[in-house]
Amino acid sequence: MVAPVVVRPPIRGQWAIFNPPGHPKLAFDLLAVDERKNPYKGVSLARHLLSRITVEETFAWGRPVYAALPGKVVVAADGAPDRHRLSMLRDLGALLFFGPKVAPPFSNLGGNYVILDCGGVYLLYAHLRCGSVSVKAGQSVAAGEPIGEVGNSGSSVQPHLHFQVMSSAEPFPLFQNLVPMVFSHVQCKHRGQWQQETAHAPRNGDHLLVEEAAP
Repeated sequence: MVAPVVVRPPIRGQWAIFNPPGHPKLAFDLLAVDERKNPYKGVSLARHLLSRITVEETFAWGRPVYAALPGKVVVAADGAPDRHRLSMLRDLGALLFFGPKVAPPFSNLGGNYVILDCGGVYLLYAHLRCGSVSVKAGQSVAAGEPIGEVGNSGSSVQPHLHFQVMSSAEPFPLFQNLVPMVFSHVQCKHRGQWQQETAHAPRNGDHLLVEEAAP
């Protein structure tokens, strides 16, 4: 069994892991949330499902994304447009029936994305905001260094960060090279109480808090 890779959380503040049905267990969709684990600002899930909202009405939109390990940038893809108006049922239907094929280039699926070579493991950040990617291929980055912002590019129905650790720099075949990981430090809410944890194995449904002054 492969030992999990210890990484710093790639985000700061309160986030929840909301993986849709069928999503790989070792890849994670992170949405910024409030104390009630709500990802929306002044709007409801029902409105997102049945009507329209904007990306600005989500907590995740434009939030900074950080390097979870020191490494070198392999890919820094930018320029894919974000969808600014959101209607979940319509957007899901469009992806299901008219979405891109699961084939290269990865930008068709992941939108704006970054891959870091961290010495034998590779970190993938996807769905970044158009124009926000602040690193270039070949550049060395330190752990905790900003690399972009959360967006809604590629195959995404609302602003979120897709994050995964891989054994190679190539995302295809999709989800076939995933490596288990743990967060070096994080607070996780259990039964309404925050608990500090080290080597936390993220899982679907987690409500996480990462302090700004992370070690």
